[in-house]
Amino acid sequence: MGGISANAGSAAESYKDLKFPPLNNLQIPQPNRMELPNGIVLFLIEDHELPMVNVSVLIRGGTRSEPVSKAGVADLCGTVMRTGGTASRPGDKLDEELDRLGGAVEMGMSDDLGSAGVSVLKEDTDKGLAILSDLLQNPLFPEDKIELAKIGIRDSIARRNDNPGGIVFREFERILFGTNSAYGHQPEYATLDAIKREDLIVYYKQFYQPENLIVGVWGDFKASEMREKIEGTLGAWKKGGQPKPEVPAVESSANRSGVYYISKEDINQTWVVVGHLGGQRNDPDYYALNIMNRILGGSMSSRMFSNIRSDMGLAYNIRSSWSAGWDHPGAFMASGSTKVETTVKMLAAMKHEIKRMTEEEVTDEELSRAKDGVLKGFAFEFDSTGKVVQRMMNYEFYGYPRDYLQRFRENIEKVSRTDILNAAKKHLHSDQSIQLLLGREKDFDEPLSTLGKVTTVDITIPKPVEAGSAGK
Repeated sequence: MGGISANAGSAAESYKDLKFPPLNNLQIPQPNRMELPNGIVLFLIEDHELPMVNVSVLIRGGTRSEPVSKAGVADLCGTVMRTGGTASRPGDKLDEELDRLGGAVEMGMSDDLGSAGVSVLKEDTDKGLAILSDLLQNPLFPEDKIELAKIGIRDSIARRNDNPGGIVFREFERILFGTNSAYGHQPEYATLDAIKREDLIVYYKQFYQPENLIVGVWGDFKASEMREKIEGTLGAWKKGGQPKPEVPAVESSANRSGVYYISKEDINQTWVVVGHLGGQRNDPDYYALNIMNRILGGSMSSRMFSNIRSDMGLAYNIRSSWSAGWDHPGAFMASGSTKVETTVKMLAAMKHEIKRMTEEEVTDEELSRAKDGVLKGFAFEFDSTGKVVQRMMNYEFYGYPRDYLQRFRENIEKVSRTDILNAAKKHLHSDQSIQLLLGREKDFDEPLSTLGKVTTVDITIPKPVEAGSAGK
């Protein structure tokens, strides 16, 4: 019987000695870009691997553009456009039609934008485009579907304090951006009750217009034929004439820095989040900060994971993230959970690691390992045609160059130890951080008052107004 040679591993005494060739250059398919007379920007890319056609639509708007007093109207609009259907395709009948086709139509809403899409077999392309075009141009907004969608949001409000991790990250972002800001507000029973069918129609008319749409199509088709199909459906939509929605400003979080506490007596661990506003993807320091974060707490070989979790044994899960926004600042945060009895000790350890990033250069080994981790994941940004198209749509949506992701690789490779230190000094502000803790303060290793002034965060869910009691 053959065996493994005793000398099989002699060429490399340690994994650190292994050498690998440079990564190959990726050949990225380039979608055809065109603009229709009504203002729709269209991306097309042929992919004949499967007999499928996929359409994705981005719509300028999002929850950041809704009135804070009627928080929830954007989500309701996106949901009921799909569930309510149109006069010629009521929602329930549309579901039956899609079941027969074996297709799918989705519509939704995020902070920055609305989305819509359809996926059908190649032979059903015309039907799929007709359905999507009808939903986008002629939503019915029936009252019964509005109320059904409200029930879903009310249920999520009722359950939003069930998960400690969900609470602490939600409240951190609300403190970070401001609880009544475009990025920090949230639906309440009262805001839902204030929303009427007319509010959905007003929101729809303001944002759902051809000038606000970016459409991407990929799948088994000929580009010239697909353009004709899009022109015959979405291209026939008349311009709305509404101004392009503005990007809401984000105020500095420095005036909201300090220690915050959420009391939660029914858990045995403390959740801790430390951070402040991050930056944007078009910041020249973005690449250095990306590598910096991976070294700090963005990987299993990071300093926080190795020092705070493995060596000090203070946390099972601990990490950091540098979330850079496309057109507004994102968030920098370090987070984790620990035993109640080591709460303040872990917070101090987290702040120490953050501060250390601003005081000394990272090692050559840390830099090499971080770059390697980022670049090895780079190929997965292009592992499907859909990802390529949707990235091109994002770059168009936010005003980034089409080769932005290709530039990403070369800029990551250029990052030096000095770049990381300079970027950390400029962008990490430990003296202006928000420190949020959720748990049982009476069992903490030290009183929170030793950290400075403490602001208690009330997460009580305002009760719904009972029918007939308003105005009493």
